Amino acid sequence: MREFLEQLTGEVRRWALDGQAQGWLDAEHVARLETLETRSPATLFDADLHRPLVVAFFGGTGVGKSTLLNRLAGEDIARTGIERPTSREVSIYLHESMRIRQLPAGFPLDRVRSAYHRDEQRRQVLWIDMPDIDSTEIGNRDLVMDWLPHIDVLVYVVSPERYRDDKGWRLLQRHCRDHAWLFVMNQWDLGDPLQQQDFLKLLSQGGFADPLILCTDCRRLGAADDFERLQETIQSLADEHVIQQLEARALQQRLEDLRHQVASCLEDLGAERAFENLRAFWSDTWDEARRTLLRGLAWPLQEAARAFVRHEASPLLKRLKLDGDGDSETRPDKPAAPSLLWDDWAQMQLQDALDRLLLEAGDAGVPRSPLRAALQEPARKARARVLNEAQKSLRLALANPGNTLQRLLLKTTGICAILLPLSAIGWVSYDVVTTYYQSALTHSGYLGTDFAIHGGLLIAIAWLLPFALHRMLKPSAERTALKGLRQGVEAALASVDVQVASAVEAVEASCQAYREQGHKLLNTATPPESLPQAAAHALLDRMLPRRRTG
Repeated sequence: MREFLEQLTGEVRRWALDGQAQGWLDAEHVARLETLETRSPATLFDADLHRPLVVAFFGGTGVGKSTLLNRLAGEDIARTGIERPTSREVSIYLHESMRIRQLPAGFPLDRVRSAYHRDEQRRQVLWIDMPDIDSTEIGNRDLVMDWLPHIDVLVYVVSPERYRDDKGWRLLQRHCRDHAWLFVMNQWDLGDPLQQQDFLKLLSQGGFADPLILCTDCRRLGAADDFERLQETIQSLADEHVIQQLEARALQQRLEDLRHQVASCLEDLGAERAFENLRAFWSDTWDEARRTLLRGLAWPLQEAARAFVRHEASPLLKRLKLDGDGDSETRPDKPAAPSLLWDDWAQMQLQDALDRLLLEAGDAGVPRSPLRAALQEPARKARARVLNEAQKSLRLALANPGNTLQRLLLKTTGICAILLPLSAIGWVSYDVVTTYYQSALTHSGYLGTDFAIHGGLLIAIAWLLPFALHRMLKPSAERTALKGLRQGVEAALASVDVQVASAVEAVEASCQAYREQGHKLLNTATPPESLPQAAAHALLDRMLPRRRTG
């Protein structure tokens, strides 16, 4: 199980680093995953050998833990007295047949002091005297933290006047679920039962349902205390099956911590439906922003159309060329040229809408960094997109002025302006020829003034009426240019909407893929079934804190 935990922890850390590179996780998540512990007491020994039970004495300065270890060993193996507060060593007491062979790389070997014995009854116990956590030596705390993962049972030694020690108590609360715990109130000859009861309440608040508290007095030989019970308890735990249980439980707790950290990372990716709500929010936000932009751009559109009709469009065309120039897109450091159609105010309106989307994403718990990077492209290309669409629509509008019905009527009146005058001229000419022929035959009078006036009027009306209608139906160049520019701007704004929506969808797809990787790791890290602690050892259940829930 230890190899599985190490492999899985490596995969989770790589997953977190990848998430940090993509912007899904921050450095704090990665740092927490880096601190996850994969070591255990078994890493100190060869895998093919039955290892001993690793027991460590932990406590503050002056509580008598070194004296307690010396009493257990029957000899002075741990430093006591005035030397202790400045000691920078870890004292190890083990059987001469046992050797620590697997200290991790970089472990401070110069701060390990070993003593060996030949007592076969204590062969399966490795005793460790830890440096004082509250000593004047700052490095002692680091040394204690280096050794904690390699301990099965922590004997937390206190004295009646120092059982509420802040430093030791904080470390106990942080790491209590990683070990089995025995609690010793030393120097009991100075203690009071009320202090023991208060210590019991304190431990209950720390997660121990029924902690085992032993009272000893190592300053007086032959004192009536719980020292023999302490020895018997440790020896009863030095059983191969119990050691395997403690090892499995420590690895299981580390696996649960790993699951907890992965679940915390997944929670910070936002809810599953967060992006769906973001798309709906953007739709409403952009509708409002689009209406504001169209109202605000009404005057610039009219000015651009008027300039075009007056043949003053060269500044507009120049700006179009500048903004549509491919060089401006390949050089992001080059500032965008000013535009008559898309000025700084319009760009600010777009940026405000995008900022509102980012704020909404943050409120929904979605990491903003990937979304902000994806939205930079629509914002950067908005100016060129508007101008290019406006130029294209302007050309199409000028090539096809008016609507379909208007163009049909315009074509009809144009044809009529040609055919009707020709028809009138033909009819008048025919009447002139036939009347002249009849006059020649009968020697009657020729056409008079009235005919000439009426014929001229007929021809004039036949030409003037369709011509006037044609001129009236023909759209003005200014209106046509204005219509084309407005359609171009609307098309560009719709394109911006599509591009932003596509960017959100791309970010959602990336987030979902990253989320699925996390869920896969979370499912892989399913802890084994709980160990039958009470059935294995009568006291073990009292020495283990309540398991983490949720």
